Amino acid sequence: MELHEEPILYNDPLLRIQVRSFHSRIICQHGWHFHPELEIIAVRSGTMEIHTPAEVYHLRAGDVLILGSSQPHLDLRKQDQLVDYVVIQFELEAFLDSNMLPFLYLFQESLLPLVKLNALFRDNSELRKQFYTTVIELQQEHEQEQRGYEMAINYLVKKCLFLLIRHDTEGLLEHNRSMNYAKLKLVFDYVEAHLSDKITVEQACLLVNFSYTYFLKYFKQTLGITFTDYVIHRRIKYAERLLLTEDLSISQIAEQVGLPNLSHFYKLFKRVHHCSPKSFKDTIIARANETIHGRVE
Repeated sequence: MELHEEPILYNDPLLRIQVRSFHSRIICQHGWHFHPELEIIAVRSGTMEIHTPAEVYHLRAGDVLILGSSQPHLDLRKQDQLVDYVVIQFELEAFLDSNMLPFLYLFQESLLPLVKLNALFRDNSELRKQFYTTVIELQQEHEQEQRGYEMAINYLVKKCLFLLIRHDTEGLLEHNRSMNYAKLKLVFDYVEAHLSDKITVEQACLLVNFSYTYFLKYFKQTLGITFTDYVIHRRIKYAERLLLTEDLSISQIAEQVGLPNLSHFYKLFKRVHHCSPKSFKDTIIARANETIHGRVE
């Protein structure tokens, strides 16, 4: 089969989510495709099929479906049949705060093909109903853009994840519970305390008494991201806070978050936010002012 990567476009680069509604009679929307973002589909009316290499999902009004990162799939419906449905695609990491790190690894595609979570909807009508309602509410918040909708979307994405964890009676998300996540807390504390300094893998290894190679493997398996990417993530989050709360130059902020090479700092910041630190700050301030004074129609 011919497989292509579908580009995901964010209307708001600071809100890493794409939400779309379809009211369509087209038999095949995209052909076989994939994307790194997690995808959720909710059908409001009509019927459609979602094909994966392993299974075909028959969806009707009130049904929902989860497709994990880079999961190949194909969406089909019967000829001339009108289908009304919502598609949500988002970067999972963008919606998980530091205190939610214990749950990040549960949703890693390398540990569990997330498409398997659809078994929970099949066997639990109450979960299916609550999840569907949450997705539709999220779509409406995104479409209406009322005051504070960004907070609502952040909350509703997390609610979707919460519902899956709370209703996982089959233990699908219990994989790798034997991993001693708590042991890594020493490493997390070390990183937070030294964001302005040099952070080394060697020091992290000493804290948990792991060899260099085993620590890197353990960390990636537990959190789903590399130790280096985790440190970058924490440095950039620290930079965000400084940009919005301190009267510092960009070079001073780069120095304070342990990335004194300004070019490197810009590169990493843009990798996360797809914009410069200044653009990030200007956008946030403009949004705050808009929220305070009301949206101008």
